Amino acid sequence: MTDKLLIYATTSSTVHSWSIRTPNKTFHSLRNAIEYAGEHVDELRALEVFVHNGDQREQIIYGDELAFLISKVCRH
Repeated sequence: MTDKLLIYATTSSTVHSWSIRTPNKTFHSLRNAIEYAGEHVDELRALEVFVHNGDQREQIIYGDELAFLISKVCRH
């Protein structure tokens, strides 16, 4: 799981929220997207992170995997 931070370190990523309280936001790195998600961890069930892979299918991080990454990056 934490390998994704290394593999996608400089890959553009978007935090998508199903909640109107947290705006969708795109970042130049997965780490920054995870940090932003961590700022809104109280809405974890409404958050997804899309990792943009160019021509390949986007990878989506959500649920337990997103919670794990937030805990590793943000030290909550």
